[in-house]
Amino acid sequence: MRLNIIERLIINNPLRSFSQRKIEGPLLKKMASYDKYPYCLEIGCGRGTGAEVIVKIFGAEKVVAIDIDPEQIEKAKRYISSELRDRIVFKLGDAMAINQPDGIFDAVFSFGVLHHMEDWRRAIKEVSRVLKPGGEFFFEEPLRPFLRNFLVRFFTEHPPGGEFDMEEISEEFRKNNMEIKKIRKFANIAIAGMAKKVL
Repeated sequence: MRLNIIERLIINNPLRSFSQRKIEGPLLKKMASYDKYPYCLEIGCGRGTGAEVIVKIFGAEKVVAIDIDPEQIEKAKRYISSELRDRIVFKLGDAMAINQPDGIFDAVFSFGVLHHMEDWRRAIKEVSRVLKPGGEFFFEEPLRPFLRNFLVRFFTEHPPGGEFDMEEISEEFRKNNMEIKKIRKFANIAIAGMAKKVL
């Protein structure tokens, strides 16, 4: 699902980039099992800050960063610094049908993207498919009660198929051969965590 004007302003705002670099990235790195993740995928790359975080904080040698919106892909290509251009590839792509081979990524990242999916369960299935055995999925997402807040619904657009609670997402990981290893829940607002693909 493409973002509306309000969501584009949020995603492309310098404060969002600051949060990814200084809060979300370090928080997720504390959940990591390994020092470095050589080959990574980011679903929903936005303006490209997430891919930068994956290189600088998670030690990725190569990142494939996909987004369904061609405008965001072009913005990310312009935004990324020259020293990272040989390590990050931005591609048009759908997280519900990832155009990559099975079992090739050391880690996959979603910086608040699953809740924009028409069917987040399909995205989880795809993430599991492209992860290596033992590979890790790092995610941070708002929960259903937050998305159903009056102000959130008034200013933003999210498909009903992107809503979930803690129990639903945990069960979907289990169905797709993944196990949550680390999780932080922020009341009924959001979660941040790491799920590992079972060997």
